[in-house]
Amino acid sequence: MTRLSQAILTGADPWLRRVRIQWERLSERERRLVRILLSLLFGLGLWTAVTSLFWDPYMAKRDEIESLKAEMLKVEALSQEIESTREMIDAQSRRLGREERGFSLIAYLEEEADHAHIRPLVTRMTPRNLPPEGAYRISMVSMKIDSVDLPHAVFFLARLERSPHFIRITRLSMKRRFNDHSKLDLEIDVEAVQPA
Repeated sequence: MTRLSQAILTGADPWLRRVRIQWERLSERERRLVRILLSLLFGLGLWTAVTSLFWDPYMAKRDEIESLKAEMLKVEALSQEIESTREMIDAQSRRLGREERGFSLIAYLEEEADHAHIRPLVTRMTPRNLPPEGAYRISMVSMKIDSVDLPHAVFFLARLERSPHFIRITRLSMKRRFNDHSKLDLEIDVEAVQPA
């Protein structure tokens, strides 16, 4: 026996003697209660040890797996969104490729104004060429339409929005006429994108 273990036993011996004396003073009923209490404490200690050694790491791993599954679902949703956007871009590129090379935005706007029965109300059409964007050129027309009623204005704008050509309204200003509140003055900027 080493000196350390001898010292521990010597130091623990009076304490063990006291415990033994206290134990012998207890009645049988009190001893049973102490045994139950010690069993409960041992069970609690065992449960705590098992929980900290096995259950807690298991739960941490399970939470990590659930988090990774949620991230994978997000990645999958983003992947589908990217794929759908790519398909839309490809479709628009094919559509732009089929766009007529001789398309005239100003002639198209005059034709649409005729369809909407507002051609005599168009007081200004100013064409401009904007800097090209890659393989596409952009033309713009600024229009002023005076004294138009709301139904005709909405009909004209809706036809432009539903155009089969790559047309977008980039600016729209509506002002009620001072002398006739049922009429509007419109200022519109319309852009068309075409292959260069």
